Amino acid sequence: MAVIAQIEQPDTDDLKDMYERLSQAGLGSGVLNIFKVMAHNPKLLRDWVRMATPLLTGGLLLSPRLRELVILRVGQLSGSEYEFGQHIRIAKAAGVPYEDMAELQDYEESDRFSDLERAVIAYTDSCARLDADAADRARGLKRWLSDRELLELSFCIGHWGMLARVLVPLEVELDEALAAELPEGWREWL
Repeated sequence: MAVIAQIEQPDTDDLKDMYERLSQAGLGSGVLNIFKVMAHNPKLLRDWVRMATPLLTGGLLLSPRLRELVILRVGQLSGSEYEFGQHIRIAKAAGVPYEDMAELQDYEESDRFSDLERAVIAYTDSCARLDADAADRARGLKRWLSDRELLELSFCIGHWGMLARVLVPLEVELDEALAAELPEGWREWL
């Protein structure tokens, strides 16, 4: 059970307007639980949505597949069922098949990932743990990624890591409609 109650019915015109826009944003699930929890601070919600939107809607040079591998990996590392579950369908649309998601935990041994993808996932692990080797891993990624892409990659790791640190301790529950659409056994991929 979530620590903070979701605001199901907005009580201000500003929040009603925001809920309307969020439900029409093309996510197909109405107003998501994360928004209903963040609605306790409408300014924070509005500003966070403004910042997060370009990360998912074409504001990056970083490939959508790499972005989604990173988000799924951050979800795994943090134990964020919400984050991981929410991004299964987004990752699939970005070219990450279920088989890749299922093998992400064992990416080092899997032949499903390219050398670049393995290096990105290893960098994600280092960044998430703030390991001393993160800067060296970043330098190694410059073999494949531009400075802009490396910045975007690092920003995605940090952003979804921050989000997991809200979702996990507040026990934000995965939206029921979305959970019903996910493939059987997906929680084993966490």
